[in-house]
Amino acid sequence: MSQTLNIHLHTGPWVNWSHGRVLGSTVTLSERNGGLLTAFLATFVSVAGAACWSILSYVLHQSRARQEFRDGLHHQQQASFRNAGSAGAAAWQFAQLSWYWRKQPVRPLARNLPFNLLALVNMIVFALASVFSSEVTKAAGNEALVRSPQCGLLNSTNIHDANKQSANFNEIEVNQTLTAATYTRACYGKIKDPLQCNQYAQQSLSWRSNQNASCPFTPDLCFYGEKAGYAMDTGRLNSRSALGINAPKSDTIQYRKVTTCTPLQAKQHTRIYNDTDPEDGAFGDTLVEYEFGEVVGVSNSTFLYNLQSSVSNSGYVLTSLVALAGSAAKAWVPIPALNRTDGDISIFFLAPNSVIYSAPVTDPFFTATIPVNQVVSVMSCVDQHQFCNPSNGKCTPLSGATPLTTTKDRRYDLSFNSAQNTTALLIAGMIQQLTTYASVHTRGANALRASESVHDNSIQIGLPNTQWMIEVSNWFGISLAKLQQLVVQFSTGPAYIPEGYTIVGPLSKEENDICNNQIIRSTSGVTSFSVLGVAIILIGGTILIVISLLLDIFMSFIRRKTDWHQYKCLHWALDGTLQFQRLAYEEAGQGEWSGGAESVPILLNNAKIGLPRNANVTHPRLSQKAEQDGAISAQTPEEEALMNQKTVSH
Repeated sequence: MSQTLNIHLHTGPWVNWSHGRVLGSTVTLSERNGGLLTAFLATFVSVAGAACWSILSYVLHQSRARQEFRDGLHHQQQASFRNAGSAGAAAWQFAQLSWYWRKQPVRPLARNLPFNLLALVNMIVFALASVFSSEVTKAAGNEALVRSPQCGLLNSTNIHDANKQSANFNEIEVNQTLTAATYTRACYGKIKDPLQCNQYAQQSLSWRSNQNASCPFTPDLCFYGEKAGYAMDTGRLNSRSALGINAPKSDTIQYRKVTTCTPLQAKQHTRIYNDTDPEDGAFGDTLVEYEFGEVVGVSNSTFLYNLQSSVSNSGYVLTSLVALAGSAAKAWVPIPALNRTDGDISIFFLAPNSVIYSAPVTDPFFTATIPVNQVVSVMSCVDQHQFCNPSNGKCTPLSGATPLTTTKDRRYDLSFNSAQNTTALLIAGMIQQLTTYASVHTRGANALRASESVHDNSIQIGLPNTQWMIEVSNWFGISLAKLQQLVVQFSTGPAYIPEGYTIVGPLSKEENDICNNQIIRSTSGVTSFSVLGVAIILIGGTILIVISLLLDIFMSFIRRKTDWHQYKCLHWALDGTLQFQRLAYEEAGQGEWSGGAESVPILLNNAKIGLPRNANVTHPRLSQKAEQDGAISAQTPEEEALMNQKTVSH
């Protein structure tokens, strides 16, 4: 499924309304472009870190600049602030100052350590910021929009061929149920498969269970009496957060599904007789009729079981029927004790046939007190649905699928706006495919989790006494997974279009909005970025870079205009590398210079400067005369100073 969806993933800006317009502003890029943006942001943060250190260096240099004479360590620190291009270089330079001045009585470690630590902190903070700049993708999450040209609903064109239409519909339903069952197995249990479960906006739709719910039918019909029901309730599922229909809060709706199941007392509703019709294929066999309502046009009984099946070397057979509340055409009409006008009724008949139980089973749906169980078990479920408007708190009463599409009943007037109404109609059109019956009937006994522990097609290992709850919970999960699947499939278009079906695209602006705003989760193909996160990085970094470039210019302008501490600007200029070079050459008498207080001094008259040819290789000087004197003495300044001290002492 994920491969099909990735073809239609939207790239560009969009708003994830789950987080609001500001926090939810997102841009989705292709995997390649996303990688380039991630790399750019990391580099940009590093540049911003260098700019931050440049600002700190300027502030510290200016705050320490004095008109009075200071010792050599102070001036070397100032030169380090002025010329170290990065926090890392500055940290290394301050460490060197501490080492080389260690024998001098100027407390080099105490004076350099604070600056060394400051540089290290700046370097580490921005190094980490560079690494974690990719977190702007996590802030946006792995959510993306699906936008497909095939958005819409399947519509049958076989209106004149009922058999063909039925076969095609059954084919679609089988595929949908199998896909939902596979997803439920992988993603609705305790152990989840991350490769399969990273598709929908919400990995799975949760529900609350009640093992002591009231019997949904007349109490004498329920196997355990009045408190014999097992209820599963999703609560109110938000169309945006749960189903991924991306819309502002005012355009969202809430959907709720409640299913209550119970095993039934079948004894009072069975009739056993021998088949005496010679022309009947079951002539002479003992038959059991289960009378829970008429199957229209087929039989007055609901289910017929041949006891000969118990020796037929066949496994479980699970038969199901459904009665939709409010539907004019019912294939099965439940008996009054089983009928509900506020819910859709599904009934299930489980025939174990020749299955041999290796241990007694007390579960009411799989009852087996002897190895070969000849009893057909019966269970029934009621599916109810509800829509709510989160804007005003109004809700429809719990009901079957058909009444929810009724617009004349005032009980269903929730004051939906046009977008909400379109979303509700879309989901309402899917509800009939969410009955418990729909989770089972196309799969038969394969829908039973108990079938997975049958080996050799005949031997059933022991089952817990709550196996029937495990089964209906699985069927409930399948219906929810199918809802997730159908909602996404509206936007993507079906992966398979059978013969005789076409896609009917969006018929209104609201339907088109749903087509273009379906959220899924995607771990490949695209990368989503938080616009706010990217903006903070770019704006914050740009501010630091601009300040670092203009701070000296601005402060120099202010000080010239106000005559306020102009010597500080002069110190900043003279401590620059190029001014150090000018001072050295100019004091050595090499060339005439201009711009002595600027960032860049200029050598005039196209003069030539350089190192004297006879420079001392151990202590070179730029002055030609100094080099000549040095050649005569052949002593370094340190040696000359030491000799002078000795002469004075004598």
